[in-house]
Amino acid sequence: MAFFDTLTQVLSVLIEGLLGLLTDLLIVYIMIIIGIIWRFSRYYKPKYGKWINTITIWFFFPVNIISSFASIESFAGEMIIIVTVVAVIVHIASFLSIHLISRSKPPEEVGARVLCSTFPNSLLYPFPIILAILGSSALIYASIFVFVAMILRNSLGVLLGVMYTPEHVNTDESKPNSPFTDIKKISINLLKFPPLLAVIAGFILHAIVGPSAIGDLFALPGLSIVKPISLYGALILVGVSFRDIEQLHPRSLFSKEVFRVSSVRFLIAPLVVLVMLIILQVREPAVAITLIIQGMAPPAVINIMYGKFFNLKEDEISLLITSLTLLALIILPFELLILLVLFPIT
Repeated sequence: MAFFDTLTQVLSVLIEGLLGLLTDLLIVYIMIIIGIIWRFSRYYKPKYGKWINTITIWFFFPVNIISSFASIESFAGEMIIIVTVVAVIVHIASFLSIHLISRSKPPEEVGARVLCSTFPNSLLYPFPIILAILGSSALIYASIFVFVAMILRNSLGVLLGVMYTPEHVNTDESKPNSPFTDIKKISINLLKFPPLLAVIAGFILHAIVGPSAIGDLFALPGLSIVKPISLYGALILVGVSFRDIEQLHPRSLFSKEVFRVSSVRFLIAPLVVLVMLIILQVREPAVAITLIIQGMAPPAVINIMYGKFFNLKEDEISLLITSLTLLALIILPFELLILLVLFPIT
C-alpha cells in the first residue's frame, strides 16, 4: 500500500511539473504555430523569412548574449573546453550510430540520414528554448556549441558528403552553392559569426568594466525588449522551417527512416551528452541542460543544400527535417521535465 501511495505522489508531482512546463512553453508553441501558418499562407515570401533570420542572428541574439555576461561573476576557463569536447563527441557519436544502423542501404540514402542525424539545428531551435527556460546566461555555452558545430559542418560535413556521394556523380567544386566554396571561406566567415563575436565582446566587456556595469547598460528601457523579440523571431523561424504540410501525415511521421534518425537524435545523442557530463563532472544546470538541448535538436535545414550538392536523397532529407522538428516539439516538455529533475535550477 505504501508503494502505491509513493507512486501516486511521484506521478502527481510529475504531472504537476509537466503542466507547469506546458504553461511556460505556451508562448513557444504559439509563436511556432504562427510561423507554420504564415509559411503555408499566400502572404509568405522566402525573402521575409531571410529578413527575420538576418535581424535575429545579427542583432537580437548578440545583444542577448552580451547581456548574459551581467549574471556571471567569474568564469571557469575549463567550461569552454568542456562544451567543445561534448559538441565534437556528440556529433561523431551520432554519425557512427546512424552509419551502423543504415550502412546496408544505397549511399545516397545513408548520406541523407547521416546528415540529418549528425548535424542538428544548433541555433534557431535551441536558442529560444534555452532563452525561455534558462535565461540569457546559458546562451554563452550555447554559442560555443554552435561555433563548434559550424566548424564540424564545414569540415566533417563535406567529408561525409563526399563519402556518400553516388559513384556516378562528379562533385565539381565550382558548382553553385557548393559546400566546397563554404569551406574555403570558413576561416574568415567563422570570425564574422555574430554569436561568436558577441561572446568575444562579452568577455572583453566583462574583463574591462565588470558584470554590474554590463547589467546597468542592458537594463536600459530600449534594450529590455530585445529578449522577447529575439525569442519570438527565432520561434517564428522554426515554424517557417516546415517545408511541406503533407510530410506531417502519420504515414511519414512513423516511417522507418524517421524512426532510425529520431532514435539517434532523441535517444543516442542526449545519452552521449549525459555520459560526457558525468565523466567530466559537470553539475551546473545552465551548462548541462543547454548541452543536452543542443545535442537532441532536430536536423538543420541547411542539410538540404549539402544533400543537393552531393546528390544525396533530397526528398528524404526534407521529410526528416519536417518530421523530426515536429517530433522534437512534441517531446520537448517531457525532455525538459527530465532535465529539470536531473539538474534542478536553484
